[in-house]
Amino acid sequence: MTALGIDVGGTNTKWVTLDGDTVSGSGTVPTPPGPEETVRLVASLVPHAESIGIGLPGHVDRDTGTALFVPNPPGDWDGYPVGARLRALTGAPVAVVNDARAFALAELELGAARGLSDVLFAVLGTGVGGAVALRGAVLVGPRDNLGEIGHVTVSPWGPACCCGNRGCAETFAAGPAIVRAFGSGATKVTGPAFTAAGIIGAAGGAAAIAARVTAAEVADAARAGDDRAAQAFEQAGWALGVALGDAAAFFGAPTAVVGGGIAGALDLMRPTLHTELARRRPLIGEITVLPAVLGPMAGAIGAALYGRRSG
Repeated sequence: MTALGIDVGGTNTKWVTLDGDTVSGSGTVPTPPGPEETVRLVASLVPHAESIGIGLPGHVDRDTGTALFVPNPPGDWDGYPVGARLRALTGAPVAVVNDARAFALAELELGAARGLSDVLFAVLGTGVGGAVALRGAVLVGPRDNLGEIGHVTVSPWGPACCCGNRGCAETFAAGPAIVRAFGSGATKVTGPAFTAAGIIGAAGGAAAIAARVTAAEVADAARAGDDRAAQAFEQAGWALGVALGDAAAFFGAPTAVVGGGIAGALDLMRPTLHTELARRRPLIGEITVLPAVLGPMAGAIGAALYGRRSG
């Protein structure tokens, strides 16, 4: 049975086909300008797919397959009947899910958490997504919104977050937050910034830095000895540790899996992450932090697994 999985992002959309547990095809395409264009693209990718799962970066109604609050991809997704339109175009059963929950299912069944039952998940990218698995099942919630670890408050007076709160973990541990943290410090650096990484010349203001630098380049600079870059990742590790510690207190899970585009710099975050978790060990016990193993296609793989369940 060929299952098609889609992971819709703000810039790119990833897709995979699963035959059994094996990825038989994959690709990345620019995200179309709106939901109708996106579902038409999905319908054209693998006409012979026997089931379809589509992961969206926001809240969805799984029962009806409707997007409820999906702010990042182009176009107006809110209220769009994704599942119904895809079924009408393809005739295949369709599952519409949150992308972080899709990531969690993939890593739980086929990845770093395989064989485990109680696990926390964090996805570090442009934002910070999260999910929780208990007794071997990924928890969902009424809007597919259970487990949003990125929106745990780690500093009540911290930066404003897109969710309306202040000081969420996302405002410290997401890619743009890491770049902003470096940029704020870079204004105090004399001489060229990122000299070791060869990224930019004279240090400018935080906004100028953010416009020209990626989180991956900040990680390169940190590994090359730039103190400001290292501090940005130390702060990210602290915020992630607070959020995972809170989640462990709520759910009692002894393992956390960290993935997403920023997870390649997990080594730079581990010292402060582990310090924060260790501080709370009497309450939460020992927490094992594992890197995700399925790479950038994990969300699409998880969506395909959910789509298969709908068939």
